[in-house]
Amino acid sequence: MSQGARRMVNDNQTRSNGNKMKNKKTSKLGVVFKILALVFVIITIVFYISILKLDLLPNSYITIFTIAEVVFTMLIVIGLAKTHKTYKLNIFCLIIVLLLSGVYIYVANYANATTKFLDSMFQEISETEDYYVVVRKDSEYDEIEDIEGENVYAFQLEDDVRGKINSKVNVNFETGDSLTGLGEDLLNEDIDVILISSSQYSMLSEEVENFKDDTKIIYTASHKIEETVEVGSKNSKYTINNGKFNVYISGIDTSGSISNVSRSDANIIATVNTNTNEVLLTSIPRDYYVTLHSKGAKDKLTHSGIYGINETVATVEDLLDIDINYYVRVNFTTVIELVDTLGGVNVYSDYDFNAQGYHFNKGYNYLNGKQALAFSRERHSFASGDNQRVKNQQAVIEAIINKVLNSTTLLTKYTDILESLEGSFQTNIEQSDISSIVKSQLNDMSSWTIKNNALTGTGSYGPTYSMGSTKLYIMLPNDSSVADAKEQIDEVLGE
Repeated sequence: MSQGARRMVNDNQTRSNGNKMKNKKTSKLGVVFKILALVFVIITIVFYISILKLDLLPNSYITIFTIAEVVFTMLIVIGLAKTHKTYKLNIFCLIIVLLLSGVYIYVANYANATTKFLDSMFQEISETEDYYVVVRKDSEYDEIEDIEGENVYAFQLEDDVRGKINSKVNVNFETGDSLTGLGEDLLNEDIDVILISSSQYSMLSEEVENFKDDTKIIYTASHKIEETVEVGSKNSKYTINNGKFNVYISGIDTSGSISNVSRSDANIIATVNTNTNEVLLTSIPRDYYVTLHSKGAKDKLTHSGIYGINETVATVEDLLDIDINYYVRVNFTTVIELVDTLGGVNVYSDYDFNAQGYHFNKGYNYLNGKQALAFSRERHSFASGDNQRVKNQQAVIEAIINKVLNSTTLLTKYTDILESLEGSFQTNIEQSDISSIVKSQLNDMSSWTIKNNALTGTGSYGPTYSMGSTKLYIMLPNDSSVADAKEQIDEVLGE
């Protein structure tokens, strides 16, 4: 074979080997693109399912969303997986896939966090309260067995708690006519053992000097609150389905599980009319002197929370002669975690004052969670007492809303915000009703008019059902204020 022929054969072999390597490389790239296309389809499906699980989009939105997703995903997958003469289209589709995958994963994470939060919010929760066996700190009693045969003094004792104590030790139960009197008698060594609820313990810690510091708890028994009052009627004309309704918002002054009953520190009626897009927020001072619905006795509104959320709702219905079908009960100290998660909030104060070791200036104050809680709970520093506390609570709520909506906070800390709120809600509103409201809003995107009102009264002192004959600070309702509040609520409802 001539030299030229050998060179031609070698060139052909070189080209053949080059083509084989190129085809092999093309084949590998084709497999990679197909795998990436499959991964993108999986991510898209997960994203789509997470959006559907929220159940917050109207049917028309879902239809458009589904068609757009199917068509767009098919085009991208075909463009990515199909082998082209050049890789420009494949590379372009790959870039789109990477960008969209990041967005889909990000949004799916938000959607799943929302679903998890809503699931926890709509769980049925049984209300409970702990009862404490309390003795003096220097007492020789350290365990429940140590009080065998002793007299145990109580105020408004529940039968199941009595039974739990008797299952541990044999004791004699005595009843006092004043909760404050029991606390004072214990510290004065007139009696040695008392049995009180966690709410009563908190009240005694406020009313009896050094009570918390000079006592110790040697046993705890749990009591389930039996609801004796039913709230909400399916036959009422004021329901979410009818577009006109009242929601009672109660903020309780305790930490831990939302199932623990406690005093209702914040009390707000949200009157909603979805037909006119109006919301009226009516605040009621916590120390308002009202008649407890199921007890028929006078007490502070805040104390109604001790007997369960239904008791609070029914008591307010009686006060204002209105129907309240729905309630939302929140753990008021969740303010601490929420505000800290937001990185603090800017709250306006009408006065210079001190509260719980913090000083607040007149004007704007940048507050952390504990400071915001102290700010919203103080009343002793103001001549108008509870009336100003209501205004301060509204100022904190407004500051939180502004921080969430008027910055990048919601975008960057959304899941953290939900985690800080998780487990701190109790409501009788059904999830389907919430979905209905959201879908309706998305359909018409109407703007809302939000108004605020607050009941007023005069500070005084009087006995209360929850603490007996001891006179406590109360707020006597201003009758014209109550009448005006009812009138404004009826006006929003179209009455």
